[in-house]
Amino acid sequence: MMNYIWGFMLLLGILFSFFNNKTAEFTDGLMTSCTEAVEFIISLAGIMAVWSGLMKIAEESGLIEKVSKATMPLMSYLFPNEKNNQTIAMMIMSFMANIFGAGNSATVFSLKAMELMDEENNHSPYASNAMCMFVALTMSMIQLIPITVIKIRSDLGSVSPESIIVPSILAGLISMLVSVWVCKIFERKPMHE
Repeated sequence: MMNYIWGFMLLLGILFSFFNNKTAEFTDGLMTSCTEAVEFIISLAGIMAVWSGLMKIAEESGLIEKVSKATMPLMSYLFPNEKNNQTIAMMIMSFMANIFGAGNSATVFSLKAMELMDEENNHSPYASNAMCMFVALTMSMIQLIPITVIKIRSDLGSVSPESIIVPSILAGLISMLVSVWVCKIFERKPMHE
């Protein structure tokens, strides 16, 4: 569906520029945007590589397993039916990446966790409570240090790129608590058959 929407928007832009004799401006804007997008992605690649490497070291050294054991009471509350240690480890790695502001790096762990939960859910067309809670938490996770946002603000010339830290923590905490509350309310409702 999104492919159709993006295709329609692109086609609409081309037609609009053609009928308003702005094809040169459209072409220049398109090329500039493409160049800026590639530069932006490359600038984030370093942060993602460092974070992915740190997470791999944490996984190999057993740190993730220790964190998993330490957070088991919280994970048991949030995901009461989840018993697979590998799934829990992937969720924790995703949460840790999000907490430290490397949300782009968390994508790999999030996708693996969802894949494992989908298998446990027998590939049902309906998401399980654990899947819904995981998505809600991932999307609203508190960030202690929003690395990506600080990097973007710094690149754009912000005088104080780190000033986003406290508002980010407060907003993340509130959205995370509300997300858990809403998921717990809906968990009480009967599931689709």
